[in-house]
Amino acid sequence: MNHYFIYDPSQKSHEREIKFEILGKEISLKTDVGVFSNKAIDKGSYFFLKTLLSLNLYGKVLDLGCGYGAIGVPLKLFLKDKIELTCSDINPKCVELTSRNLRLYDLDGKCSLSDGYLLLNGTFDFIVFNPPISIGKEKIYSIYKDSKEHLNEKGKLYLVIRKDKGAYSHMEYLKTLFNSVEIIEKEKGYFVIECL
Repeated sequence: MNHYFIYDPSQKSHEREIKFEILGKEISLKTDVGVFSNKAIDKGSYFFLKTLLSLNLYGKVLDLGCGYGAIGVPLKLFLKDKIELTCSDINPKCVELTSRNLRLYDLDGKCSLSDGYLLLNGTFDFIVFNPPISIGKEKIYSIYKDSKEHLNEKGKLYLVIRKDKGAYSHMEYLKTLFNSVEIIEKEKGYFVIECL
């Protein structure tokens, strides 16, 4: 069985529309088979989004591993003039869906196909990342290391990880890279972690 982040061009498309409400606004996004959580926004992403919208995000923001844009599109919708959004994913279908979902709301944003930071240039004020735990710690830790190198001097990395998926061990590794690693929100086993 293929992981959701491996592009399979032979997979037949079956687009659907998902809807959810956040901060009193209904969000409607196009999804398809072969992308993560394509029938509804997953609990971790929703909690992550809710937390991110309570923070003072500004400047250059990267939604790393953007999927169909469940995080990046609402961030840009609510923070139109405050952020310059880049969304990236290893899956071409995800990049296409995020681009389309941004256009649905007439939003600007750069959508890039990239394996981690391989094809991404420049640095960011904020990087937001819902790590695909199933790819293994070695690959994820490599992405964390690269994230540190792609942040501006006072930039921050935000992550959402479930406690039972190794959140504390991830935090121990992150402390070898960042000066400060803190859980800023918790909900039903999910941690939002701030690294700076």
